[in-house]
Amino acid sequence: MKQSNRKTDSKIPEKLASKTKPNKPIYWKHVLITTFTVYPLLMIIQWLLNLLSAMQNVPKELAVLIAVFAVASVMVFPIMPLTMKLLGSWLYKK
Repeated sequence: MKQSNRKTDSKIPEKLASKTKPNKPIYWKHVLITTFTVYPLLMIIQWLLNLLSAMQNVPKELAVLIAVFAVASVMVFPIMPLTMKLLGSWLYKK
């Protein structure tokens, strides 16, 4: 016989989950923050990669891929969490 588990059978968490919607950031503010974080990072990473003499022989497409990968890696942590901590209240304020 199957035993019922009260926690999984309860409808309360479902009701609570359906009523709470995560706030979405205001679009233009999100674009602004992303632009002002990605652009400087991309410029810095490209400058650092150009300092490496080994990168001079790499095809341009591969160099761009490496730069994008580096920017994405740094954006996920620590840049975006720090940016959200500093500007999160402004980002969601209407």
